[in-house]
Amino acid sequence: MNRSLRQRLARGLAPVLGAFATFAAAATLALVAAPVRAQVTLKMAHIYNPGNIWYETAEAYAKAVEAKSGGKVKIQIAASGSTGDWPASIEGLKIGTNDIVLQSVGTLDRYNIVAGVEAYPYLVRDLDHFRKVYYGPVGNELYDEIAKKTGFRIVGAGYRGMRHLTSSKPVRNLAEVKSIKIRVPPLKIYRLTWDTLGAGTVPMGVAELFTSLQQGVIDGQENPLEVIEMMKFNEVQKYVVETGHVSGAMTWIFFDSKFKSLPADVQKLLKDEGEAAMLAATDRMSKMEGDIKTRLQGKGMQFIAVDRAAFAGALAPMSKEFPDLAPWVAKMQAVK
Repeated sequence: MNRSLRQRLARGLAPVLGAFATFAAAATLALVAAPVRAQVTLKMAHIYNPGNIWYETAEAYAKAVEAKSGGKVKIQIAASGSTGDWPASIEGLKIGTNDIVLQSVGTLDRYNIVAGVEAYPYLVRDLDHFRKVYYGPVGNELYDEIAKKTGFRIVGAGYRGMRHLTSSKPVRNLAEVKSIKIRVPPLKIYRLTWDTLGAGTVPMGVAELFTSLQQGVIDGQENPLEVIEMMKFNEVQKYVVETGHVSGAMTWIFFDSKFKSLPADVQKLLKDEGEAAMLAATDRMSKMEGDIKTRLQGKGMQFIAVDRAAFAGALAPMSKEFPDLAPWVAKMQAVK
C-alpha cells in the first residue's frame, strides 16, 4: 500500500475512531458513576442510647447510605443493646443475625490479638497521628490483617476520646495505683495494662459496672469521658485521673465473607460513607471532650493530672507479653 492510499484511509477512519473513543470514554464514565443497582437491607446493632454521639453517628451513616444509593441500600438499626451486648452482637455477625456492629477495633482482640493494638497504651500520640495512622497505608494494612486473622472486616475509625481512670479515692502517682481495685473490659490487653501498673484488676461486663462501683466491690474503672458521662459514673466516683493511656478507635465491624459477597458498588458505598461518618465523628468528639470535662466538674468530679510519661515508662515491659503486636506497634509509632 502506497503512502497516498494509507493517508486517505487514515483520514476516512479518523471520524469513526474518534466516535468509538468518545463512546468508550462515556461508557466508562457511566460505569463509574452508575447508581447502586442491587436492593440490599443490612441489620446494624449497637449499645448506644439516643443523645449519644455514636447513636447519632450510626443514624448519620444509615441515612447517607440510603441517600447515596437512591434508596436501594438500607440499614436497619437495633440500638441501645436491644438485641444483646456487644460481644453477643459481634458473634451475631457470624450467623447473620447482624450485618454491621458499631464498636471499637479492640473488641476483636478476643478473636486475635492483632486487633488489640488499638488498645495498646500510649501508642497514638494525638489526633493528627490518629488520622494518619488509621486513614493511611498502615491503617489499610492493619484492616486487612485483622480480616485475615479474625474473619471480621472493619471500616473506618472514629476517635473515641482518651481513656482515663476514675476512682473513689485519689490516685496521684504510680504508687497509689497499687492501692486500688479496678474493673477492666474482658479483653487481655486492658487487663494486662493495669496488672503491669500494679492495680488489682477485675474483668467485668459493663452491665454490672455501676452497681459494683456503688457497692464498693471495686474502687474504679477506666473509659473515655464520653462513657463516664453517659454511664453517670459521677454518681459513684469522685475522681477522674487523667491517664490518657489509650486513644480509642470506634469502627463499623462486618463479617468479612458477608461483606465480600455484596456487590462491588455496595461495598464501595459502605466503605466510603462509613469512613466519612467516622471522620465526622472524630471532628465532633475532639470538640466535645473539653465540654464533657466541664460538665463532669460541675457535677462534682475532681480531675487529677498525672505524669503520663511515668505511666508510659512503667508499661514498657508489656511489649514482651505481646510479641505478635510488636511489628504493628513499631509501624504505628513510626507514622509521622
